[in-house]
Amino acid sequence: FLATLFYVAYIFPETARMFTKYGIELPPMTAATLEFSDWLVDNIIVITVIHIAIFVGAYFYWKSDNGRFNIDRWILKVPVLGSLIHKTIIEIFCRVFYSLYSGSGENIDVIRIACEATGNRYFEAQVKNIAIPMMLKHGKGLHESFEASGVFTKTALSRFHAGAETGTVRATALQLANYYERDTTYKLKAIVEYVQLFIALLIMVVMTAITIVSSETALIKPKQTPGFRGAELTLLLAFTSSITRKVRAWLSLLPRREKSSSTR
Repeated sequence: FLATLFYVAYIFPETARMFTKYGIELPPMTAATLEFSDWLVDNIIVITVIHIAIFVGAYFYWKSDNGRFNIDRWILKVPVLGSLIHKTIIEIFCRVFYSLYSGSGENIDVIRIACEATGNRYFEAQVKNIAIPMMLKHGKGLHESFEASGVFTKTALSRFHAGAETGTVRATALQLANYYERDTTYKLKAIVEYVQLFIALLIMVVMTAITIVSSETALIKPKQTPGFRGAELTLLLAFTSSITRKVRAWLSLLPRREKSSSTR
C-alpha cells in the first residue's frame, strides 16, 4: 500500500508532467490519476491528521468502560468473524467452568470466574447481571439462567439442559469446549484462506491499474511539428533521466534484505 501511494504521489506525477511541460495532451486515465495525485499531495496533512484523530479517538473509546462494553457487544454481530469469536468465548467459558466446577451446588463463584476469563465485557455483564441473579434470587436452574442472559448459543443451551437433567454438567462443559475448539479451528483456517485470496486479488487489481496507466503514458504520441525530432529527442532523454532518478530514490527507501540477512 505504501509503495503504491509513493508511486501515485511522487513518481507518477513527475513523469506525467514531463508531457504537460511540452504542451502534450494527456489521455483520460493519466489525467485523472494526475489530478488525484495533486489532490493527495495538497491535502496530505489534512488526511494524515484525520487518520491520526480517528485512530486516537478509537483507542481512547476502546479503553473506556462504556466503549469496551459496546465494542465487545458489536463484535459478536460482525458477519462471519462474530460467530467465530462468539464460539471461542463460549469455549473459554466452558473450559474454565469444567476446571473449577465441583458439582456441590456452591458454584456461583465458578460461573463468575469463568465469564471473567472470556475477556468479553458484554458476555461477562450478561452472565453476572442476569444469569447469576436469576439463580440466587429466583432459584432458576442453570439452563434457564443461561438462556435468559442471551449470550449462549442454542447448541450450548441444549447441551447444558441435557447435562443438568442427567447430572453431567461438568462433562457437558468439557464436551462443548472440545467441540467449539475443533469447529473454530476449522473455520478459522477457511477464513484465513479467503483473506489471503482477497488480498491477492486486491494486489492484482492495483498492479493491473498501475500497469494500464503506465502503458497509457507510454503510448502518448506528440503532435508532429516542424523540427520536432530535436524536441522528441530532448523529451525522451528528459523522460528517461527522470524515471531513472525517481526509481533510484524509490529503491533507496526500501529495506535492503540482503544487508539485514548478512548482519544476522
